[in-house]
Amino acid sequence: MGEMTADKGLRIYNSLTREVEEFTPISGSKVFMYVCGPTVYDYMHLGHMKTYFFYDVLARYLAYKGYSVFFLMNITDVDDKIINRSIDRRILAFLRDSDKKISEIMNQLEVGLDYTRERIIELVKSGYIEVVGMPNLREQLIELDKKLAQIEDEDEKKILEKEYALLEEELMLDSIIRLSENGRKLIEEILHKNHSLDPISLAREFEEYFKEDLRILGITSVTLFARASDFIPEIIQVASKLEEKGYAYDTLNALYFNSSMFRDYGKLSRVNPAREYRVHRIEPDPNKKNDADWALWRKVREGYPKNPCWASPWGLGRPGWHIEDTSIILRLLGSQIDIHGGAKELMFPHHEAEIAQAEAYTDVKPWVRFWVHTDVLTVNGKKMSKSLGNYITVRDALKVFDPEVLRYWVLLTRYRHRMDLRLPFDPDPLNPIKPEDLIDTPIKQAQQGLERLYNVIRYAQTMPRVEKIDSESEEIREKLQLTRKEFLEAMDDDLDTPRAIAVLHDFATLFFKYCQERREINEKLAEEVLSTFKELGSVLGILQKDIVKLSDTKIVELIELLVDIRSKLRQKKEYALADEIREKLKSMGIVLEDTPSGTRWHIS
Repeated sequence: MGEMTADKGLRIYNSLTREVEEFTPISGSKVFMYVCGPTVYDYMHLGHMKTYFFYDVLARYLAYKGYSVFFLMNITDVDDKIINRSIDRRILAFLRDSDKKISEIMNQLEVGLDYTRERIIELVKSGYIEVVGMPNLREQLIELDKKLAQIEDEDEKKILEKEYALLEEELMLDSIIRLSENGRKLIEEILHKNHSLDPISLAREFEEYFKEDLRILGITSVTLFARASDFIPEIIQVASKLEEKGYAYDTLNALYFNSSMFRDYGKLSRVNPAREYRVHRIEPDPNKKNDADWALWRKVREGYPKNPCWASPWGLGRPGWHIEDTSIILRLLGSQIDIHGGAKELMFPHHEAEIAQAEAYTDVKPWVRFWVHTDVLTVNGKKMSKSLGNYITVRDALKVFDPEVLRYWVLLTRYRHRMDLRLPFDPDPLNPIKPEDLIDTPIKQAQQGLERLYNVIRYAQTMPRVEKIDSESEEIREKLQLTRKEFLEAMDDDLDTPRAIAVLHDFATLFFKYCQERREINEKLAEEVLSTFKELGSVLGILQKDIVKLSDTKIVELIELLVDIRSKLRQKKEYALADEIREKLKSMGIVLEDTPSGTRWHIS
C-alpha cells in the first residue's frame, strides 16, 4: 500500500501551461480535485465512461501515493436538455390517447410555436412520433443532420440550415401529430414505471441511473456529488458580486458576463473567443455586448418552458451552465483548487468561462493549479452522436462485456490520446449500434489481455507450493520487484496506463515460462506475486476479483486431460473436434503446440 506521508514524483500534463509538471498540491498532502459531472437527462455512454475511468484511476493513484483526496463532482440538474427531455415525455403522454394538432400540444404545454416545432422535430428524428402527411420527414431530417455533421464550410452549412428551417416551417398549427409504435412503447414503459414527467424528477431519475452505472463500473473514488439546484443562493450571490465588480451586465433576456472585461479570457484553450463564438453561434442574442459573452442567469422567456425557475435580482429564471460549476467549487473547495478535470471538448467555452468567473470573483490566480483533460472517444473516426447512430450506452455495453473488461480496454489508451472504437460497419440512425456489434471490436481483445493477467493470479494460487528457494525462483522474485518499480514509474509519468499494463504482461510472460518448466512454485514467491498483482491492480481498478481456488494441481490436471483427449481425437482423424478444443483453449489463453514428441502447452 501507499506510504502514510505523500510520495512525490508524480508528473502530470497541465493543459494550462502545455507542459508535464511535477504535481505539488496547495496544502501539503491534501488534494482538492473537481471533475465536471453529467447533465442528467440520459444514460451514460462510452465516451463519458472513458473520462470517468481515468479520473477514478487518478484519484486512486493519488491515494496510493499517500495523498488525502477530496474528489468533488457536480450533477447538472438544471439545464435546457433536461427540460427538453421532460417536455418530450409530456408530448408523448399527451398523444397516448389520440392524435393531436400542434395547436393543442402548445396549449397543453403552455409554450409557443417555435419551441413546439423544435421538440416535434427531435421526436420525429428519434422515431417516436410522426407528422401526418409528411411520411419522409424523418429520413429528410436524418440526412440533413449527417451532412451538417460532415461539412465544415460555413456557407454550405448555412444552406443546409436553411433547408432545415424550411422543413420546420412546414409544421403548422393544424398539423396533426401521432405516436409511432416505438413512441407508444416508450411512453407506456415510462408510465408503467411511474416515472415523473417534470424536469427535476426526471433529473433525479437519471442521476440515480448515473450513480448506479458508476457503482457497477467500480468508479468509487468520488467523495461528494453536488447538485446545481442545491446551490441556487450561492449562484445568485456570485453573479451579483460579478455584476457589482463590473464584470456582468443585465439585458432583456439574461444577465451576461462581459468577456471583454476579463483580459485572460482564452488563456486555457488559446483560441480567439470572439471568433469561436461567431463560428459556433453560441447563445446568439442581439442584446449582448460581445459575441463571446455568456449568460450567468437566464430569464424566463415567452413561449418557452417556465419551470424550473427561481426568483433573483434579475427576475424569474435559472442559472447558466458555466456559473453552476464555479459556484459549487467556490462554496465547497475554496478560492483555489489543485486539479480540475473534464473532457477536452469542455475546454472551450465551458472551462474558459469557469476561470473567468472564479478569478474575477476572487482575484486569486491561478484558480486551478492543474487543468487535466481527457481526449474523446470516437466511433470509426467520428464523434459519438445519436444523430449519427453511433451512440452506445454503458448499459448496452455491459450486456456483452464485464465492467472490468471495459475499464481495462479504456486504460490501454493514454488518457490524453483520442480513442477510436472500430466497428466492422458504419452505423447510422436507421441502423444504429447494437450491443452485439461490440463483440467484433478491440474490446474482445482487451478481454483476452485481462484474462491473461488473471492467469498470473490463478497460477500463483493453484500451483503446488514448496518451501525451497532456488536461483530461478530468486530471479523471478527480482523481476517482480523490478515490475513493481517500472509500473510505478509509468504511473508517475503522466499516468501512462498502457505502459503500466505492458509491464505487468512482461512479467506474466516470464512467470508462465517459470511455472511451465517447474510445475511447482516457491511458497513465498507465490504470496509475493499475489500481493503485488493485487496491489498494482488496485491502482488501476483491476485484478481484484476473488478467483475460485481448485486444490493444488487440479487446473493443470484438467488441462492435461483435455490435451490427452484432443490427441486421441487426432489419432482417430476427428480433426474438426480436435481443432475446436485447440481454439477454445487458445481463447482462454492456453496455447497448444504439436511436436514430434507430443503436444505441449503453455499460457500465452
